[in-house]
Amino acid sequence: AKSRAESRDFYEVLDYYLEMIRSLHIRTYEYLGEMKASTNPLGYCEGGFYGGSLKPTDKIKKILKPMTSSFGITALNELQELYNGKSIADDGAFALEVLEYINKKVTEYKEKDGYLYAIYGTPAESLCGLQVEQFRKQFGIVENVSDRPYVSNSFHCHVTEDLTPIEKQDLEGRFWELCNGGKIQYVRYPIDYNKEAIKSLIRRAMDLGYYEGVNLSLAYCDD
Repeated sequence: AKSRAESRDFYEVLDYYLEMIRSLHIRTYEYLGEMKASTNPLGYCEGGFYGGSLKPTDKIKKILKPMTSSFGITALNELQELYNGKSIADDGAFALEVLEYINKKVTEYKEKDGYLYAIYGTPAESLCGLQVEQFRKQFGIVENVSDRPYVSNSFHCHVTEDLTPIEKQDLEGRFWELCNGGKIQYVRYPIDYNKEAIKSLIRRAMDLGYYEGVNLSLAYCDD
């Protein structure tokens, strides 16, 4: 939406924000690195963290290497909607292209900076509401993008999609290996759904290598 409003290339705008996140992470690592091990004796002096056998007066910079900083992903579904008016359930090619691009850039940053950056399929429990408010202030209400009080979490299909559990697992599976800093795949079931079927679907998800969540629909109408 920003690239269109400013008549700029999408990836030029994306690069600007990826670099901004990168610089914030570098500053954070440098700031934390100056802290003394005595700030968390159990973690930094008594072995609670990997390499955490420092003296209380030592700075913790030397053991920050295996600690990740995340590039969080939300609203890939809404990105696809903005691109061509289709959801990631109907299409998803552009959303996948963008996530592959981010993955490539973050890998480059890791190699250049020596920090363990990770792409995180963000749950965004409260952020998904705040993001819509921020979007509306700049770009107004766009159908299937900002006309609801939330955006989709992570790379998930929109909750209003009429999909079978297997369809949802397969559609979201396209993005699975591109968010290795953390992610979840989940399916929402009616409360009276066949329990044996749920077991089978969980086993299928485990065979596919998913961290699988089961959401039970407890909503009901008071009317």
